[in-house]
Amino acid sequence: MNERDIKEKVRRFRREYGIKRPSLASMQSVFERQGFTIILFNQVINDENVNTIIDNLGLVDMIALSDGFLYLDNNYRLVFLNEKLSDDEKLLVLLHEEGHYYCGHTTQHSVIGKNVVEEHEANEFVHYLQQLPLSVTIGEFISENKRIIAVIALATIIIFLVFGAIKVYHDRMLYEGEYYVTANGEKYHLKQCVTIQGHEIRRLTKEDVLSGRYSPCGICLPED
Repeated sequence: MNERDIKEKVRRFRREYGIKRPSLASMQSVFERQGFTIILFNQVINDENVNTIIDNLGLVDMIALSDGFLYLDNNYRLVFLNEKLSDDEKLLVLLHEEGHYYCGHTTQHSVIGKNVVEEHEANEFVHYLQQLPLSVTIGEFISENKRIIAVIALATIIIFLVFGAIKVYHDRMLYEGEYYVTANGEKYHLKQCVTIQGHEIRRLTKEDVLSGRYSPCGICLPED
């Protein structure tokens, strides 16, 4: 199984179980939905029921050497988890064992975790499952920084309004209405005037009006 396959497994797992940020509780719930029973064990001493399960399934050596593993046969679907681990460590073990299960490592043998290639695939599954999707990361950033984002948005709006006001003021000071002239013409026109279509034009300035050079076009600006 290559990297792309494992990433696709993680995407399917997220969709199927609604997992965004995995937690100990959510992973315990996932295993329960998959029909597993989680067995908490101690590597030194266990209660009678746990000891009976360990002995009957021949798992004494696995208990002594492992902090957690899967066991599946025709009768049992079990996740063994060392009770001495911290919650963070328990979560990592459950994620790893879920990687084995979801990557299909449970078809060849009862005790999962002895194959080097499968161990690598389970580790990669954990790696990509712990990487939050970009949509979640962005959503959390927005949620955690609402005030900052609101201030930035307000400042951006104010800046646009200020620059817009400056442009309006600049236009009022420089130009004389919405009229246009050609390079060599002596009339000023509305922009849509047919007589200046196809010509290079510029907007009429107050300086042009003061020069007395231009008079209104008789077609688009007829005198009353």
